[in-house]
Amino acid sequence: MCNRLNLQADVSELTDSFGVSRVLFYYANQRSLVPNESIAVIRTKENERTLDECRWGLMPFWAQDANRADISTVFEKRAFDHLIKRQRCVVPASSFDQVTVLSKKQEKVRRFVMPSRSTFGMAAVFDEWNGSFDEELRTCTILTRRVWNEALGLEEQVPVILNPEQIERWLSPDLFDKQLVQELVDSIEKPALRELPSALWDRLWSEEELEAVPARPGMI
Repeated sequence: MCNRLNLQADVSELTDSFGVSRVLFYYANQRSLVPNESIAVIRTKENERTLDECRWGLMPFWAQDANRADISTVFEKRAFDHLIKRQRCVVPASSFDQVTVLSKKQEKVRRFVMPSRSTFGMAAVFDEWNGSFDEELRTCTILTRRVWNEALGLEEQVPVILNPEQIERWLSPDLFDKQLVQELVDSIEKPALRELPSALWDRLWSEEELEAVPARPGMI
């Protein structure tokens, strides 16, 4: 499950990697972001690929799908119809954390990356609200999928990660048929994620260093 996000790419890298033509959100490196915090998103606005800001978590914040929406059920929910058809976005990330609470003072954190060390894009949808002072509030949720972890013998939820071609289709305003959107999501393969050892968290690492680390039981 994706509990925290990390984005260590600068704005210029995102504009190059995701074809952004307009920047509305300037940020410093974002680490250990949790729901209800502002995160970077990429969306199509007035036919422009835009880097923008969303609060992570749909309203109401306590809803089951507020932070993460399972693709096995989200297409069946009427509340998501318009978001799936018209308000899709991509959440860029360098890694995400899976957090397991062991006690009130202890937690286990596993960090997952793409082996190529590249910034990746996660499928998401957003919503827009007007606050009590007529200010605009934009919120989003990340789409997740269930994958079978053979080492642990159980299902885990991971973000739906898009390749460049899929990002183009996901952000296309011409794709508004719900069935076609679902077919796109169903065609997305399980991501080639690797767990990043904690010794590499706070420095640049190479693909060779990651490959040198033996795979541990429990990896996605």
